[in-house]
Amino acid sequence: MEKPASGWFLHWSSTTRSEEHMWGIFREHVLQHFEASNYQAVLREKLQRLKQTADIESYNGEYSALIFRVEGMSMLDQVLCYANGLKPRTRSYVKLENPETLSDAMDLAVKYEVTHFIDDTRDRQARQETKKLNKLTVKHGKPFKEKSFRGKGRFKPKTDSKRTEGRHVKANCFIWKKD
Repeated sequence: MEKPASGWFLHWSSTTRSEEHMWGIFREHVLQHFEASNYQAVLREKLQRLKQTADIESYNGEYSALIFRVEGMSMLDQVLCYANGLKPRTRSYVKLENPETLSDAMDLAVKYEVTHFIDDTRDRQARQETKKLNKLTVKHGKPFKEKSFRGKGRFKPKTDSKRTEGRHVKANCFIWKKD
């Protein structure tokens, strides 16, 4: 124990009757002495401000760390407070399912994010590929498909130079004989 707590404990144990040396009474006296008067209000405020900014496991951990210290909060309030901090799509899903307990709400959120995480990853990868292709287009002036063209295309084959020696090709692509 730190000095203030240690000193308080020695004082409490010497001034409290031995019949009152029970966990419930001790806990109550500790909280009365050390806990801020608005501690529960501060915890509830933190819960209301808590938002999911990363993965669902991180949010669940942060929420659990706060909710287990809050006293007297109904299960409905716990679930609503939890759901309101989720990302929008996850929040909609969890509220639609109408879970009765906080544990059920957390399970639904995890299941939703796991099943929809694959789609988000695919979308993100597709956007990255499009960006990469656009960068190549800007650099080279035309799209580059990462393989050079080596096959026969739809181009008109070259004419034999022996056959065209006496001919002149005009700009309108007709072949004229030289007189």
